[in-house]
Amino acid sequence: MPADSLARYLQRLPTLITFFFSVMLVTVFRELSATFGWTTEPSFDIGNLGHVLIALSFVATLFFVVTVWLSYSLLIERFPYTLDYTVFFFDVARFSVLFMIFNFAFLAGHPPHYLYYPAMVSAFHLLMAAWHGHRLRHVAGPERAERAGDVSGHLLRAGTYALLAACYYVIVTLRWASSEPWLLHALLVVATSGLLIYWNARRLHEMKVKVGQAASAGGAA
Repeated sequence: MPADSLARYLQRLPTLITFFFSVMLVTVFRELSATFGWTTEPSFDIGNLGHVLIALSFVATLFFVVTVWLSYSLLIERFPYTLDYTVFFFDVARFSVLFMIFNFAFLAGHPPHYLYYPAMVSAFHLLMAAWHGHRLRHVAGPERAERAGDVSGHLLRAGTYALLAACYYVIVTLRWASSEPWLLHALLVVATSGLLIYWNARRLHEMKVKVGQAASAGGAA
């Protein structure tokens, strides 16, 4: 295959991921519309705790997913796809997990099944930690240190969300049939959503710093 044809072919692969991301957003917004009856009888009730928790979980998840896409867009510029397809299929897998997480965000209004949400977020970070750990074998220098930091960060997040899932199972899921502890459910939803927003806000700041440093280095060169 000629070099220019190969380049055009590889450039189309990120387009598929972006299309996948777009379809995911359309799908979950349609689910949000159906949940609150936006196209028939809008029914969001600020006095309904379930409605409030769904809205909070949805906003936090939207912020998380968009941050992942922004990070993906930055990395694909630095490390374009190649013909071994490994990175491409990994990106397909992780965006598939993100789609599952986005759907589970609606469980915030349907205890005791919210357990699946922090568990799946934990699984996503374990997947990312495993990926960066695998890549450590193929890099050196500053990039190796960056990858090692990514592994540590994702493991910390995976452990935290796994702990939240375990706490939810013990203090909400196991007790739901007997006492329906809505307050404990709400506190864990707020804690999970708050951590999601906090950590991804930090991620956005780190990306901003890296882009600024790269731009300064390019200008100096």
